[in-house]
Amino acid sequence: MQSFDTSQGREPNPTSLLQEWGLAHIADNVSGRGSNFVRQFRHFTDTDLPIVYVMCEPLVVYENNMKRFGKYQHKYNGKWQELWQHRRELNRQHMHQLAELPNRVAVIGAHSDVSDVPDAITVIDPSWQNYLRLEAGLDTGYNWGVEVLHRQMFGGELIYRFSKSDDRWINTFPKASRFIVDLIHDQFEVWKALEKHNLFCDVHPNRRANELYAQHTLNSVLEFVNA
Repeated sequence: MQSFDTSQGREPNPTSLLQEWGLAHIADNVSGRGSNFVRQFRHFTDTDLPIVYVMCEPLVVYENNMKRFGKYQHKYNGKWQELWQHRRELNRQHMHQLAELPNRVAVIGAHSDVSDVPDAITVIDPSWQNYLRLEAGLDTGYNWGVEVLHRQMFGGELIYRFSKSDDRWINTFPKASRFIVDLIHDQFEVWKALEKHNLFCDVHPNRRANELYAQHTLNSVLEFVNA
């Protein structure tokens, strides 16, 4: 995951976990802007190297994928508890796909925390965000990529159904409930607090956070890679 010291990540000299681990010269980096599990998994099936999956937010598979990845089309019906459960099932599906690979696979909590991991997968660290929360003296909790759903709900361009009658993409998000509003609010508040402690920039870990977390996970990553 790249560091961000500006909200758009346009700084000239960002770093990443891979760079800070000192593995950029031997690793095949399949991450990138707008990356999601689907795009990364296509690379995972074409390598015999050990895989370290730095967790994406599960719901990001719906962004910019509607025509290419039809199986990920999903219409939300206003039952936000069901959406949250759907997100969990989507994550379970991703973890199951990783567990079925012939490669050795490890996961690290990042944009989303690690959860529902089969025994075949090594958990290097369950939550980058909780590590940062502890560094900032905050309570820990479950962390997820809240800005993805927020964008999809209010951005007016990301999760849609196709209307054949007039060839338009139509936003189908219903009115938000207190349940989902609280989840969104609480995670954004955590990120605001991390930003005040110089560990986040907007919705991303900054350079300092990358450097600290890379040191925190380095030995476990090297142990896994060299096993």
